[in-house]
Amino acid sequence: MGDTGFLSSYRIEKGPWQALERAVARLYQHIGWPHVALVGGSGDHGADIIVSDENEDFVIQVKFKKESSTLVNKGAVTELKTAMDFYSINKGYLATNTRLSSTANDYIQELNKTGYSIEKLEGNSLFSFYSQLPRIPDVEYTPYPYQVQVIDSLWGVYHRGTTKTMVILATGLGKTFVAGTFIKRVLHDKPNARILILANQKALLSQFERALWKHLPKEVSTHIWDSGEKPAYDDGITLSTFQTMRNAIIRDNFEGDYEVVIVDEAHHAPSDTYLEVIEKLNKKFLLGMTATPWRTDEKELYDVFGNPCNNCVIDIVKALQNGYLSKVDYRLLCDNLDWNFIQGKSKKKYSIKDLNKRLFLPERDEKVIEQIQKLWAELSPKRAIIYCASISHAKKMETVLREYNFSARCLHSDLDFRESERRLREFRRGKIQILTSMNMLNEGIDVPEVDLIIFLRVTHSRIIFLQQLGRGLRLSEGKEKVVVLDFVADIKRIAETIDIDAKVYGEKDQEVMKDQFNVQFSVQNAKTFFEEYLRDKAAIQEYSDDDTIVFPA
Repeated sequence: MGDTGFLSSYRIEKGPWQALERAVARLYQHIGWPHVALVGGSGDHGADIIVSDENEDFVIQVKFKKESSTLVNKGAVTELKTAMDFYSINKGYLATNTRLSSTANDYIQELNKTGYSIEKLEGNSLFSFYSQLPRIPDVEYTPYPYQVQVIDSLWGVYHRGTTKTMVILATGLGKTFVAGTFIKRVLHDKPNARILILANQKALLSQFERALWKHLPKEVSTHIWDSGEKPAYDDGITLSTFQTMRNAIIRDNFEGDYEVVIVDEAHHAPSDTYLEVIEKLNKKFLLGMTATPWRTDEKELYDVFGNPCNNCVIDIVKALQNGYLSKVDYRLLCDNLDWNFIQGKSKKKYSIKDLNKRLFLPERDEKVIEQIQKLWAELSPKRAIIYCASISHAKKMETVLREYNFSARCLHSDLDFRESERRLREFRRGKIQILTSMNMLNEGIDVPEVDLIIFLRVTHSRIIFLQQLGRGLRLSEGKEKVVVLDFVADIKRIAETIDIDAKVYGEKDQEVMKDQFNVQFSVQNAKTFFEEYLRDKAAIQEYSDDDTIVFPA
């Protein structure tokens, strides 16, 4: 064991505190716990980590002290108790890089006599726990054959000495899984290789870091580098925002020295500031990864990352054709079409925004609930996500659904982090059937059991639409398909669904492709109307809302 393993003596002594929290979380993931959630932050009430499986859960509070002689006092135990009460969990751990004071130890004993179950993990015992870990994480996963092809192709490109390439995988196909397996191979070949992962948001870095842990031997550390945290040492894998890296380049003439640089959400990379960072860094291999390779400007991704490697481009159409994603039963509920407007046969040029306002009448929430009840009786979905027009709308839908005896909760940015995590945890376990939200469930939520997506909002964006649809596309045991109820489709989204449907069938055997992506209109003449209207407007998905189009006569 080296001095720079993920929970080695160096990490325990040097921190920083954020990294120590994540290291403790990684400890439990390493030994096989399926759900390890980092919930620390403002208003966390003493909970930094919640560990759970289908039968058990416990709260962990982590206290980092810069001076090894500083003891953790009774107040930390009080905070842990508050968190356990809030989450209704009676088991907890107080972890620290130093030791607990006598008053803290006495208070733990008192609480344990009253029904709590609190244990401590002090510096030496924490290090001992880590030292006894197996080198490789106890995580079972079997890659899909298409993932093996992507990984092998990517490894071949790297091994032959090519300096850059791209991987483009549709949402739900395991982009970070591919990256993690590739990194594992690199580190097996070159154990001392330094690797950098860049993204435009810290939230993406945090998700990426946690996804990597299951691939890494324990001697490989991961570090977050952003405005609030700087790595204590630089061995292993560093995950940084573009802005933080740019500041280091400008301020300190930082150049780095990396075997591999991976850019997540690579469609952002051609912007001038991101290009500046990529060009300045010393690197042997550059990899761009994205699910949505479209840009609104004229800049080309391939100019930055080179051509994608063979077998490394799988869009939603190819994924559906080959069964890599769940079958989609897409139901466009066009009962709200204003046929009087359509029959007016106007030749006026409308912007897409104006056309949507005139073409679609507002849906009533009562009609929405009626359709949900009908579908629930028909299919008994396991998990559902409802995308709403606003936070207030999401809260209203939660209230209405609960009045109709659905187990529903709202997820929105006004919730503190600990409450958001509690709702997500209960959703994963099935205690909550439906989550309502506006944008919070677009990325980073991996619940393969989701088999119902409901759109009550217009997305205006191809990227957002595919991200939200992607929450239901993951394969899961016993999951036959994902049903989509679309109450508010606009012109662009209808064009997107018709386009995907047509391409999935393409020249494939119609019977083989049956139901892979099945678009149904609740009003049959609506389907005819839109297919006629959109026949010669294949690029309408790329139009802005202010672009004008001629409504057919």
